[in-house]
Amino acid sequence: MAFQGSPALTTASGKCVLTTATETGGGRLAVTEVPELAAITVTSRIPEFWTNMPRLWFNQFECVMAQQKQGDESKYNLVVSKLNMDVLQQVSDILRDPPAQDKYSTLKQRLISVYEESAEQQFRKLVSEIELGSQKPSQLLRKMADLGRNSEISGQALCNLWLAKLPAAVRAGLAVTQEKDLEKLATIADKIVENLNANTIAAVCSDSVPSAPSCSNQVYAVGDLLTQINKLSLEVASLKNEIEVQGHRRNSFRGRGRGRWNARSRSRSRDGHKKMNAEDPNWLCKYHFRYRTRARNCEKPCAWIKKKEN
Repeated sequence: MAFQGSPALTTASGKCVLTTATETGGGRLAVTEVPELAAITVTSRIPEFWTNMPRLWFNQFECVMAQQKQGDESKYNLVVSKLNMDVLQQVSDILRDPPAQDKYSTLKQRLISVYEESAEQQFRKLVSEIELGSQKPSQLLRKMADLGRNSEISGQALCNLWLAKLPAAVRAGLAVTQEKDLEKLATIADKIVENLNANTIAAVCSDSVPSAPSCSNQVYAVGDLLTQINKLSLEVASLKNEIEVQGHRRNSFRGRGRGRWNARSRSRSRDGHKKMNAEDPNWLCKYHFRYRTRARNCEKPCAWIKKKEN
C-alpha cells in the first residue's frame, strides 16, 4: 500500500522547494516536487528576520510552519533564507559546519542569544529610554510590559513607571478614577488623550496645515497653556490690587494736603488783613482784600473804591 508523507521544504539550485515523499513499496520513497506556487505561498507569509525582536519573530515563524508539519531540515533552510548579510555573519560558523541533528534549534538559540536584549538592558530601556511619543497610552503600557517580562518587575512598579511616562494632564485625569486594573486604566488614558487632542484641534484655526504633532506634545502644550493662563491671571489680579491701593493712598494724601493748604491760605489772609491799619490809604476791606476783582461786596473805608474812582 502506497504511503504519502507530509510536504517538506528542501533546497534545490539555491532556492527553497516544497516536496513530498511517497512510499512505493519495498522500503523505497519517491520524492516529488509540489508546484512552486505552494512554496512561494509559505515563504511569503514569513517576514525577514527581526533583529530587534528575535523571539517574537520565531513565535510567528513556528505558528506559520506548524500547519505545514515541517521537519528540522526544512525549518533550518527557511530561516536561513530570511537572514540578511549582517545576520548571516553572526551564524557563519553554523552555516559552514551545521550540526548533524537539531540544526533549526541550534540556529534559533544562536540568533536569540545574539540579538535579544538582556534583562538589564530591557529594564534600563523600560526606565529611561522609552517614551510615549505618538503612541496611545495603552500601546506604551504593552511595550513596557513586554520589556519588563524578564526583569521580574511587579505590576505596581510597572504601573508607576507607566504613569510617570504620561503627560501631567492625563495623570490628573486618571487620579480622579477609582479603577485599579492596569488594562482598564490604559483604556481610560486613551480616551483622555483623544479628548485632549480633539479639543486642541477644535481650538486651533490656521490657514496653513502644519505637520501633525505627537499626542504627547499636544497634551503638554495644553497643560503649558493652562499653567501660563493661570499665572497671568494671578499677576493681573495682583497688579490691579496694587494699583487700587496706590490710587487710594494718593487720593487720600492729596485731600489732606489740599485741606491743609486751604486752611493755611485762609489763615494767612485773615492775619494779613488784621495787620493792616484802616487809616492806611492802601487799606482794603476784607472783601476786596480776599477776592480782589471778584468781590461783590465792599466796606468803607476801602482803597479799592478810591482807585476805581481815580
